[in-house]
Amino acid sequence: MSYLSLYRRRRPLNFKDMTGQEHITRTLSNALCSDHLAHAYLFCGPRGTGKTTAAKILSRAMNCEQYPVAEPCGKCVPCKNIAAGVSIDVIEMDAASNRGIDEIRELRERSRFASGESRYKVYIIDEAHMLTPEACNAFLKTLEEPPPNVVFILATTDPSRLPSTIVSRCQRFDFHLLTVDQIRQHLEHILEQENWQADSEAVTLIARLADGSLRDALGILEQCSAYEEEKIEATQVRIVTGATMIETIGTLVKAAVENDLDTGLSIIEQVVYSGRDLNLFIRDLTFIFTRLLLENESNGKQAGSNAHGFEQVVSRYHGKVEKHLLLDAVELLHEVSSELRHAHFPQYILEVAFIRLIRLLHGRLKPVSVLYSAAVEQPDPDTAKITQNAEMTADRQKAEDTREGKAQSEAERHERSRAADAEKRPGPAEDTSDVAGKEAVENHTAKFKEAWPRILQEIKRRQKSTAAWLDPAVLGECRGNMVRLEYSSEYTIHQIRILENSHRKTVEEVFSAFCGVPVTIKAEIVEGEVKRSSASGKAEPVTDPDSASDSAPDVGPKEEKERPKTNKSTGAEEAMELFGGNLIDSE
Repeated sequence: MSYLSLYRRRRPLNFKDMTGQEHITRTLSNALCSDHLAHAYLFCGPRGTGKTTAAKILSRAMNCEQYPVAEPCGKCVPCKNIAAGVSIDVIEMDAASNRGIDEIRELRERSRFASGESRYKVYIIDEAHMLTPEACNAFLKTLEEPPPNVVFILATTDPSRLPSTIVSRCQRFDFHLLTVDQIRQHLEHILEQENWQADSEAVTLIARLADGSLRDALGILEQCSAYEEEKIEATQVRIVTGATMIETIGTLVKAAVENDLDTGLSIIEQVVYSGRDLNLFIRDLTFIFTRLLLENESNGKQAGSNAHGFEQVVSRYHGKVEKHLLLDAVELLHEVSSELRHAHFPQYILEVAFIRLIRLLHGRLKPVSVLYSAAVEQPDPDTAKITQNAEMTADRQKAEDTREGKAQSEAERHERSRAADAEKRPGPAEDTSDVAGKEAVENHTAKFKEAWPRILQEIKRRQKSTAAWLDPAVLGECRGNMVRLEYSSEYTIHQIRILENSHRKTVEEVFSAFCGVPVTIKAEIVEGEVKRSSASGKAEPVTDPDSASDSAPDVGPKEEKERPKTNKSTGAEEAMELFGGNLIDSE
């Protein structure tokens, strides 16, 4: 007899031997004991979760000589023949290769004949979603009212592609993905049966790489046993599967948290040119950052309890990065995993992603003036002073905070009394520094409108997600130190998100650096549609055309007559300046 794969040799022969799927095995066992069998079953679920195994166990149990019984005995002739695959009454059909209406017609004709040696004639149709619509329609009547003692078992990984008329005629059972612990326990049982040696880390790694599929786990285990006959270790599993070493991933996470760009790029180059599975590499990174998001209880034990080999990495950096930054990092890694599927040069994608991750966790690396000088060919003269203004603003703010802290600590009672008196006075005078700041902001209103595209570009350079929430906004009035942002009603979620601390801080820093004084933003919803004017880049609510025409200023006939002359004069002056001539007569 030829060699059989491990998952075929160790296929369970009873419901009790199946791993997981207790909700299915218990229901089928009770139906067998009470002789309440349906004429059609539909087994749905991901690959390698036991659909075909359950169908074969069910066919053996319903044809067992001791029926009705919860489990097949495995000793009678029908049980042995069905297990060996030589029974003429249990027919397995691959719908992927027999998907046409002719095959279904043949199945209908064969189902009319009585069973030969068994109690039931069972048809196991695998990959049932591959049947054509015509074949499904031809199969409906037979599936609804099959001949006596005929049972259909349909198995599929994509039940959404089956017509509802097929699904409604079957008893549906959904198979679930197995957990890492369930797969690990089954692998340990298989190792005992095969008399193989493997360390616990290797078994856990195989169980995690299987993605919930027990058949995939057995395939990886068999492949690793062929690579190393003495003992299977985690290092060998990573070599066979292309998984990156935990130490390498830990070093990359350390470089990201500690803002070490050189080390990070070196690690990425090492991973790419060592032939590692890059999709699995990004998945491991995403797994680590998602575990860092878990609540820190008992010094991070809860966050690292289900890390599956990354416990040390998770516990080392748990709580060292703010949660909103971790959320953006997970979103960034998810985008990179999609880009890698179609990348011709993955090293470039990974390096750019790591640079974006560094900037996301630690902010910008260059002053704002660098962006403005690179964004336009002729930068605005005020942008050269942005960095200096930002430093002056920071120093001024720091001095004010220090002065306020001393005042509160030394004369707290005096401050309370003065505050009470200030409430009674009708018009308290504003602080000179605040007045200067308000005037600075109001004087920069026009410049804000002109520099709006550059401001958006700087915010996008700092944090891409913040720019996405700010993009639909329009610049409203600037009163004092307050810059007003307007959103239309359809962008309510953008207005809510831009006021979150992480996004709000980024926007206020850019505006403050532009005008040189501390600036705060206020986002509001504006009734009506919002449009952007071509002159200043400012978006305004759309108003009624009639009201707009009424409010427009009147133009006298004299001004209308002088406008063509002005244009003509301007054109003549340009022509004289270009060709070096003199104007004799403009008429």
